[in-house]
Amino acid sequence: MKTKIYSVLVMLLMVGLSSCEDYLEVNPDFGLTEDDVFSSYESTRGFLDNCYEVLIDMHHWRPQGLNRMSVNCLSDEAGSPFNGNVATVLNTGAWDNRSENMPELGWGGTPEFDQGSAITNAVYSIRIANKVINRLNNDAVPNITVSQKNQLLGQAHFFRAWSYFQVIQRVGGMPILDKAFAPDDDTDLNRLTYSESTEWLLTDLDLAISLLPDTWGDIEFGRVTKGAAMAVKSMATLYAASPLMQNNLEVTQYLSYSQQWSERAAQYANDVIKYINAGSGGAGFRLMNGSEYKNIFYTQGVNASPESIWYRLNANRRTGQSRGLRCNYIPQYFAGGTGNDASAYSNPTQNIVDMFEVLNGGNAYAIDDARSGYDPQNPFVNRDPRFYNNVIVPGEEWGVQGNGSKIYQELYVDGRDYIRQTSSTHTRNRLLSGYMIKKYIWPEANTFTGQYQLYEINAIYIRVAQIYLDYAEAMNEAYGPNADPKGFGLTAVGAINIIRNRVGMPNVLTEFTTSKEVFRDKIRNERAVELMWENHRWHDLRRWMIAEDVFSKPIRGIRAIPPAGHGSVADKSTLNFTYDYIDLTTEQRVFGLRNYWYPVSQSDAQDLFNYKQNPGW
Repeated sequence: MKTKIYSVLVMLLMVGLSSCEDYLEVNPDFGLTEDDVFSSYESTRGFLDNCYEVLIDMHHWRPQGLNRMSVNCLSDEAGSPFNGNVATVLNTGAWDNRSENMPELGWGGTPEFDQGSAITNAVYSIRIANKVINRLNNDAVPNITVSQKNQLLGQAHFFRAWSYFQVIQRVGGMPILDKAFAPDDDTDLNRLTYSESTEWLLTDLDLAISLLPDTWGDIEFGRVTKGAAMAVKSMATLYAASPLMQNNLEVTQYLSYSQQWSERAAQYANDVIKYINAGSGGAGFRLMNGSEYKNIFYTQGVNASPESIWYRLNANRRTGQSRGLRCNYIPQYFAGGTGNDASAYSNPTQNIVDMFEVLNGGNAYAIDDARSGYDPQNPFVNRDPRFYNNVIVPGEEWGVQGNGSKIYQELYVDGRDYIRQTSSTHTRNRLLSGYMIKKYIWPEANTFTGQYQLYEINAIYIRVAQIYLDYAEAMNEAYGPNADPKGFGLTAVGAINIIRNRVGMPNVLTEFTTSKEVFRDKIRNERAVELMWENHRWHDLRRWMIAEDVFSKPIRGIRAIPPAGHGSVADKSTLNFTYDYIDLTTEQRVFGLRNYWYPVSQSDAQDLFNYKQNPGW
């Protein structure tokens, strides 16, 4: 029976080489053919390098096509006070008929460097990788050395695996996409289970690990490495072990972790940790200490922090990174101007703030533990040190003006920033949380000093701390919190304590390490705190299948109320605020069982016999 062609997926897999023409700076009028593209090592590498160009840049002003907001605003850790943000649609949970061109969900549109939909760009990258792999395996690139061939194949297999992982973590198992489809190919393919899809991408990663170097020379710095492939293998396997991924294509239900996949995930994470501890082949990956913590995320004088394993080098270096910082992280006064870019920013919620523990008497406690001594009217004292690295609180000093006078965060009631946001046509219809993010900005990044490029800020996908968190989760699910039956030399509890101790946090209390179920909550809280705003929380809530429970509780913010006469006080950090905690009614999430998987393209699901839509769509 003659089958219909994918209207969206396969069209992406059959995209032409126009982007290659742009990359190679060849006038399109010359009409590059595939033989031109694959005529040499250099031109083949240039074509493959399009895979780097379409990687997600979370610091872009419209990452994943999400104008002036990030995917963090879909979870409970962030909100977007910008009226025009896409979360106002996505957070309704009504994704029907929005899967063609919708940012983050989208299958349609065209691939875009830096900013396209995650799925669209991923499928485009798979197409490129397949072309390169096919040519190299058929010895169809002339005058290429064995070393050059291996370098290209290693990168191509890596990108095919990483891109495929980006697709399946959102929509579930997919067909094996191991070829660049031609128009006359039979493309009505059956979707695989998530486990089957993961097994296939792991074969690509194993090839990448065997072919990629530990390090590249300075001129090639930023290319994927053996360590990056090992880290993705660890992460992808942990996803495969997770509750959501145990579902088939027929129904979505609440299931447990996979024992087999958990054991494999623990093994692969252990492999990465051992590789790092042995020197990572000269790459120098390491867990940075507390005094270095802020420079995990932005650097000066080096291209990437030693904690970064898999990352995209600063994509905005050529044109400046100020627009991304202004749109994503900085309120209007700091950003300057009155338009969309100046007014838009994302803000941490009270929900994520509450996850940072309180230090008291040498131990650390959750804020709802009576032993913490937490006072909601003095909420920012003795908190986890990472809190002070990640969040700017009302009244906190942050930056200087051009004349050297100090600037303060005034998102408190009747403060400068509060008044601007509640009166601007771009933000007045949405509620602010009262907080600013500190993790990705520095005090000089404002309109007054204009030092937006004082540091380099990369899009980090996997760093060393995540490997320890992945290891802890996998070990706990496979063997429990305190067991190490394989002799790895590290338990789940030990891995979490390593992450905590490096920033000066004490060990987890033993009362929370008595069972797999009890310690699971501690691991998840630690992951939320350590990986705050790193594009993990949304996907973690989905793969753990706890999003419905999390979103059944309101997204919250703070209202800091200053004393009378506060306007005449120069040092706003000395103000004695009274705090109210409010529900952010413009930030509530609607999430049902069907939302754990994104819908596949509606037109594909309707037109193809074997290609199934996800349950509930």
